Amino acid sequence: MNSSRKKRVLSVNLGGLGDFITTMPILSALAAETCESITCLVWPALEDFASIVPFVDRVVGLPRDKENDPALSLFIRELAGSRGFDLVLDFAFPPRAAIITHAAAGKRTMGFGLDPVAFPWYTDIIPSIPAEHRLKRNFHLLEHLDIDIPLSPDFSVVIPTETEARVDLLISSHGIDLERDRPIALHPGSGVSKKNWPPERFAELADRLIEHSGKKLVLLGGRQRTYDGTNEADLVSAVQFNMRREAINLAGRLSLPEMIAFLRKCSLFVGNNSGPAHLAATVARVPSLLVWAPRNEKVWQPAGQEAALVCAEPHCSDHCLLNRCDRIDYCLGLITVDEAFEKYLEAFETLDITTPAPRGAR
Repeated sequence: MNSSRKKRVLSVNLGGLGDFITTMPILSALAAETCESITCLVWPALEDFASIVPFVDRVVGLPRDKENDPALSLFIRELAGSRGFDLVLDFAFPPRAAIITHAAAGKRTMGFGLDPVAFPWYTDIIPSIPAEHRLKRNFHLLEHLDIDIPLSPDFSVVIPTETEARVDLLISSHGIDLERDRPIALHPGSGVSKKNWPPERFAELADRLIEHSGKKLVLLGGRQRTYDGTNEADLVSAVQFNMRREAINLAGRLSLPEMIAFLRKCSLFVGNNSGPAHLAATVARVPSLLVWAPRNEKVWQPAGQEAALVCAEPHCSDHCLLNRCDRIDYCLGLITVDEAFEKYLEAFETLDITTPAPRGAR
């Protein structure tokens, strides 16, 4: 940024967990420049995660009752205070994010792929290229601000010592020593149920991973219902019911900071196209086997180097509508357990997770 005056920044992060994670390197680069403070506006479900990001100074949860409230603009103006924000970054989507950005009255306001006639209060509108990875797209903000793009993107978080202690105590109560056992974590959910690989296939894959690696397996799920109302506790129970091998069910037991602390000591993460997949591969940096549909990996694959994706190739792939398609479950149905296990062998067999398990069902 071309001014020596320190900036007050508002980052509008009204998306999912994966969306927020792809903004972290941008916020880190800003914090290293001339920022006085960075405020992140998030949904309540992300407050505990945003609070452990070291370069975020203030986290404000947007209450759901204010989401469509006529007083939303007043809420944002009070957040801005008398001085206001020097820079507003809109990482979300119109129209709600545009209303928020307008109310924040930033001296410089940046967003993506917007019509400048419909949204004239944005000083910088950055093109949103369909096949461009979301992190690369976000980096264009730094180019507009004359800030160097970091060679190594910063996804760091600071886990409180007491959080790590709670996780160690919880996991040890199930007979697992995290340092010694380095279990496999499996999260069968996602933001919407149509992105979920069938639970019986996750169950079969889980059995094969246990038998091949000799590792214990822990099932994870969110504390709240997902965007479409799915109860992940029920989904995890369905996976566990269909398994032959024993698994530990921790669905709903871990906050996002606790999940990171746990995943950092796992040998493998298994899941769908989901926020926890980004958390595992990018923030916790644990090797991650991901059953991925729809075919939007060019845009949304985790930004870390730890992920191996299993994707389908449907006949309509050349005209894929990505998240707008209502047949994502069809794509997922094309992915077999054999394909997922073969991808695991191809990507991770050389890791130290392959001591054969004793035979026998639970």
